[in-house]
Amino acid sequence: MFARFHAAAKVPTTMSTIQVQAPPLALDPATSSNLLQTIIDTTPYIPNSSEAEKAAQRDSAFALVAALDPRDPVQAMLVAQLMAAHHASIHAYRCAALPGVPPALHLRYQGRATVLSRLAGTRLRELRRLQDAALKAAARATAADPRAEAPATASGAQVRAAAPAARPWFAAAGQRRGSSAPAKAATGTEAVPSVEVREQLLEKITARLAAAGIAMAA
Repeated sequence: MFARFHAAAKVPTTMSTIQVQAPPLALDPATSSNLLQTIIDTTPYIPNSSEAEKAAQRDSAFALVAALDPRDPVQAMLVAQLMAAHHASIHAYRCAALPGVPPALHLRYQGRATVLSRLAGTRLRELRRLQDAALKAAARATAADPRAEAPATASGAQVRAAAPAARPWFAAAGQRRGSSAPAKAATGTEAVPSVEVREQLLEKITARLAAAGIAMAA
């Protein structure tokens, strides 16, 4: 198959050898070679066209295959059918446009071209459906990978949100009384009050309790 394809890709002429550039495809070598050879075999050529014109026509077909971008043997099968139907449709339209064609044959050519054009469109939609499904499956697989849950930093380490620090009881009590909460330290945790501050708080609480006891006794 490889030898056959390369023989068809090099077209001898009286002046030089015409090189037909095969497109790079994401297929295994056997499937890629069979696809390109099938396209060469099923491409209708204009009668009396030169070898350079035929080579240009093959280059155009290969460029279309590269744009369709088949990724597996099933997609390659659809591309082969699409290309065959497309070229046959164009050839039928060309035959319908020839001068001197009888009206009945003219209508027959046009009808055949319409059918083949619809077939090419159906194969194209099926190809795109398979390609979209493959892309969505790859996206789901990437999302399901645990390593992709957290974004990576420039150094490659994953970023995780830090758990919020627990607030001390005195900070919550101060907020309920309307006082301001203790200032946070530079590390992001609540600052612990000094011994002097705690003694002052205890003295205030003792004084308030004593005053409340005197008021109740009175």
